[in-house]
Parts: sequence; structure tokens; C-alpha cells
Amino acid sequence: MARIPQETIDRIHDSADILDVVSRHVDLKKRGRNFFGLCPFHNEKTPSFSVAPDKGIYHCFGCGNGGNAVNFIMEFEKISFVEALQELGDQFGIPVEFSGNDESKEFFTHLYDIHQLATNLYHDALFSNRGEDAKKYLLDRGLSEESLKLFKVGLAPAGSSYLWNAVKGKNYSQEVLEKSGLFGFSNNDVYDRFRSRIMFPISNASGKIIAFGGRVFGTDDPAKYMNSPETPLYRKSEVFYGLNLTRDDIRRSESAILVEGYTDLIQLYQAGIKNAVAVSGTAFTETHVQQIRRFSSTVYLAYDGDSAGIKAALRAGYVLLKGDVEPYVIEIPDGMDPDDWIQKDGGKEFKSIGIKKASGLLRFHLKTAGFKDLSSSNRSNLIKEILTEAAGISDPIVRQGFIKTLAQVSGVEENQMVHMFSQQLRKKRPNSKSKESSKKPQLFTTINAKAELGIIKVLAGNNTKAKEIIKEKLDLDRFDNEQLKKLAQLLIDKTHVNPAEIITFYDSAEDRDMITRILMEEDETTEPLQMAEECLKTLSKVSVKEKIRELRIKIREKESDGEDTLELMKEVVKLQKEING
Repeated sequence: MARIPQETIDRIHDSADILDVVSRHVDLKKRGRNFFGLCPFHNEKTPSFSVAPDKGIYHCFGCGNGGNAVNFIMEFEKISFVEALQELGDQFGIPVEFSGNDESKEFFTHLYDIHQLATNLYHDALFSNRGEDAKKYLLDRGLSEESLKLFKVGLAPAGSSYLWNAVKGKNYSQEVLEKSGLFGFSNNDVYDRFRSRIMFPISNASGKIIAFGGRVFGTDDPAKYMNSPETPLYRKSEVFYGLNLTRDDIRRSESAILVEGYTDLIQLYQAGIKNAVAVSGTAFTETHVQQIRRFSSTVYLAYDGDSAGIKAALRAGYVLLKGDVEPYVIEIPDGMDPDDWIQKDGGKEFKSIGIKKASGLLRFHLKTAGFKDLSSSNRSNLIKEILTEAAGISDPIVRQGFIKTLAQVSGVEENQMVHMFSQQLRKKRPNSKSKESSKKPQLFTTINAKAELGIIKVLAGNNTKAKEIIKEKLDLDRFDNEQLKKLAQLLIDKTHVNPAEIITFYDSAEDRDMITRILMEEDETTEPLQMAEECLKTLSKVSVKEKIRELRIKIREKESDGEDTLELMKEVVKLQKEING
């Protein structure tokens, strides 16, 4: 088992500002003392994900996920505790050394390593003699050397063993080789998956290389683009190409420009249009919407200007609209793609015409379908097609505005359009609503449980006198909830302990989620001293009631045996008086 010195773990916890760590991945807005945003761990439309900078913790009041900065990185990137510590250590300049073995940690570390090795090898090849033609091709396409280096563009030369020859002496396990997605296997032979291709490394949100997109070069391979398969590191529907470099610009501009191709994105970035991302070799999905919505609620679609690009833009536009993101379409000149258009004049027309005069999705749909020139029958069919898409819009205000606009631009009376929509809605018979994981566990519903919770809130607070009263009078054996009992003991034993540190004492995700919820919630309705006294009194009463219950059981047993129960009954009366004050 890999072990990291506690001193190193403590340094990382102290250095990892939760707001800084989370805001790299979630768009947060301040609300009172805390910050809120859309939860990255479940699909939601109203922000319930909260970050408390002063406590060093986060908690989603929708799905319950919670923890400190290390837990967030673990959950967000699906990596181990050790890997999360290493990543944060790298960010804050804290060396993380460990001893022993951890198979999971080694497996993922090797997957990252092998992708970084491949990136370096391909990049060096592009800038070597053997990459002269490929490099010239890219430069002729208008990409600068600076951009090629920034995006780490490379070349996978012809031949089936270029990467394999560099890797086979590294002692990577067979599982790592197979699950990297970089190799093929035939009998006992291993060969490179990517050959004769210009390579575009794909990074995760933290900038680690997790996959590649390869564009054919120098051969007549009919597959123009080849992408890494899905691997333990790479899920296509969850990754945008370039987001690790552009997310801050997307946040600042409050909008994202979505393109299809790798070179499209690089051209935009190079032209100073940096709030852009590209889909990573896959169709645009609801999962993509969940990802992009955390950074912006407005997306400009800049797909190719041909018929295939128009269809793809419409598909993506409706997926965005249904996901509560406002879509606009940048109309690329016919036969061109964003890459070509940017090359034409360095992006001037793209900015002045494309972005500023972008069409709303509905107008773009009607325009590209030639609505005005269609027969009455085809117009009706097109409107029904659009209304079918509108049925998937969950926000009633957005849906109503969409239908109203459709009526205006199509020249149909609004009440008739509403009637047509009702008909389409009945035909569609929408599936049962997707269940967001927003059900909160029914915790702390009993009097005893609420008292235990109140004790914790006082101990975690800043009122010294109230905490001293609890430390002096509390009997921990009266706690029923084992997690709260453990937490109370921690808070009593440690004079100075912050919530982020408390989380480290809980290995179970379920326990962490519950504890962060408790620590995150503020109770400003009750004064701490009053809360301490009332909760101690409640626990005391519960304890006395338990004694009374036990005494009554003994009384029944003695009565059945014909024994005297007077003394026991006197004890019950005495305890009942104690309860009544």
C-alpha cells in the first residue's frame, strides 16, 4: 500500500484553496459567505453545489457529494487518493514521495506516462527532418510554430513500431498497453495504432494528455481522422478538445464557440478568439451540454458550411436548447469551414460578421431549410418537426418563447401554433422524467438525532463558551449515530481543527457526504449557548427515558416472578421527575 507522510498530506491540505481548486472546473457565483454553481457530479439546472472557502469544503445539496479539495479532485477526475495528492502537490510545488505498492495508482500513473511519452515522441518527430513535409503542410494551412508547440501537435511516422520501440523497454504491464488505446495486437505482435498521421493530443481538464486525434498524412487511408478509443482515462462524451487552455476565456466572455475540428480550434485561438472548444471526435451529446453549461449558458456553433455541417449544427443546437443553454449559429460561408474562414483574413470577418450576426437556432433552421420557398405541405411538416424538438425543452418559459417566435417567423397564428404543439406533445408521449439524484437522505428526524446534530454544530462553531459547556457535560455514549459520535470526539480532542481536516478522518464517501452537509449548513436561528444547553438537556432526557424503559422491563419480570417491585417503581418516579425538570 502506498504511503505518503502525514506531514506532506497536511501541507497539501493547507495549500489547496478549495475555491481555487473547484473554480478551475465549475463556474461559481458568490452567494452570502459561500459560492454556488452547477454540480459537476450530477445533472441539475438550479445550482445546489456549494463551496465554503472559510471551511475548506464543498457539498452538493442535490446529490449529497461532499468533501475537501483532495476529495473533489478524486471525484472529478476519477483518480485515486495518491494521484489526487500528486496532482495538487504538482500545482503547489510540494513534492509527494511515497513508498510501498499501490496497483491502482501505478496503473493510472503508467497510463498518463505513456500518453505523455507518446506526445513528446510525436511532437519531436514533427519538428525533426522526418516531419518536414507535415510541418510545412500545417504552416501552409496557416498554423504558426508557436501554436503547434502550444497545442503539442505531432507526427506519427509511417511504420508500425515507432511508438512501440520507444515503449517496449519501459516495463509497462500488458494491461496498460492494451488499455492505453495506443496499440494494436495480432498474435504475439504489437503495433502502433496511429501511423502516418498528424497527431493532436487531447487533454483532460487538468491538462494531462489522455487521448489523441490523428489526421491522415502522406497516405491514401480513406479514414481521414482516427481517434483514440474510449479508455479508463478517456470518455469522448465528457471531453472537449482545448478546454484546458480556453476555459478561463469562456468564463470571462460568458460564451463558448463550439467547433468540430482540431485545426478549427487552433486557428480561432491563434486569431485571438480564445473562448472556443472542439468536440473530441464524436457527436455532440447531452453529456457535453452538462460539461459546457458549467462554464457558460451561451454557445455559438461554428460548424462547417456544407450540408453535413448544417445538419450537425442543428442537432447540436437542439441538444443545447433542451439542456438550458442558449444556442446561436455562426453561418460559415458555403463550402468553407472555420479553419478556412479564419485563414482568409485572420479572423476579421469571423468576428465582425460571424459572431456579431450569428443567427438564433430557430431562424437558422428555417433559413437553411428554405422555409419561404416550401410548399404548404412541406412547411407544415417542417413546423411539426421543429415542434417535436420543442417538446424536449423542459423550461416552460424558454419553450413558450420558442413557440411564440416560431409563430412569428413562420406567419402562423400563435394560438394555432400552440394547438399544433399540443398535438405533437400528445404524440410524443415524453418518457418518464429523468430522476436526478436529488433525494436527500432522511437524516436527523428523531429528537435524539437532532440533538446530536446540534452538538456537532456547536463544537464546529466559534463560540468558545458554548463549546466548553459541551466538553464539560457531554457523555458521548449517549450518541446513537456512530459517525457523529466519531466527529464529536474529533472536535473535542482537537482544539483547533478546520472542516477540511475533519473530512480526512472519514474513508467512506457516504460518511464524507453526510459530514460535509452538516458542516456546510449554518444555523443562525439559535444562539450557540442556548443550542448547547438545549441539546445536552435533550440527550440527557433521552438517556433517562432509556433507563426508565429498562427499569419497567425489570419491574414486569419481577412481577411475573411474584417479587417486590416497590424500590424499582420509586426509581422510575424519581427519573420521571428528573425529566419534567
